[in-house]
Amino acid sequence: METLKKIVNILVMLYLVVAALIFLDILNVGQSSNPTFYTNFFIAGAALMLLELVVENLYVMSLKRGQGQTQNKINELKASLYDHKQELQEIKTKHAEELAAARAANANAPASYPKAPVQVPPPARSQYNEPVVKPVNSPLNNDLIITPAPIPPAPAAPEYRPTNNPDVDTYREPNR
Repeated sequence: METLKKIVNILVMLYLVVAALIFLDILNVGQSSNPTFYTNFFIAGAALMLLELVVENLYVMSLKRGQGQTQNKINELKASLYDHKQELQEIKTKHAEELAAARAANANAPASYPKAPVQVPPPARSQYNEPVVKPVNSPLNNDLIITPAPIPPAPAAPEYRPTNNPDVDTYREPNR
């Protein structure tokens, strides 16, 4: 359909160029020898324009039909997704009810019966594992534990630091 539309558009453009050349008296094809030339030329032009109109309308209809089919497919996929979400929600609700019933049964069980184990999910692990400090064994002493180095002493207060320029008493080095 698209190739037919392109061909008709090219034919219409050629017709319009030829019509403009004839109107400007640049192209003299047979106007003097054939008295019905203009009538036949304009009838051919009208038929060509009508053909272009029909092809354009058919092309637009095919595009709308394709768009409608695509929209229907999208709606079907949305409905399918909604159904899957509903099923998942029902499964979660059913599981939660079963878990609550199992916990209630364990809480109400007499002391003579052993309580059924309830599976509890493991605690969530943090993204960053904290380091574990283990003692380091030494070949000399197996009970030797290496501890971290002590914190260094704080630097002296800035007012007690010597200046960089001994000629000026007011100059102080900026804190770093």
